Amino acid sequence: MFLLEEPTCASCQKKIEGNEEVYVKLFYPKRRGMTEVKAWLRNEGVFYCKACYEKTT
Repeated sequence: MFLLEEPTCASCQKKIEGNEEVYVKLFYPKRRGMTEVKAWLRNEGVFYCKACYEKTT
């Protein structure tokens, strides 16, 4: 099967674990339709862990 990279924080490179609170930077999609959310986030989003997000705000 495919080996998928684990999502990491764009700032500190920490691995994002399951059920961890994260912030994702996304563009609003042009098209409508149904999609697998995790795949869409992995392909289109930029992840930030909670600690790094709180530093920037």
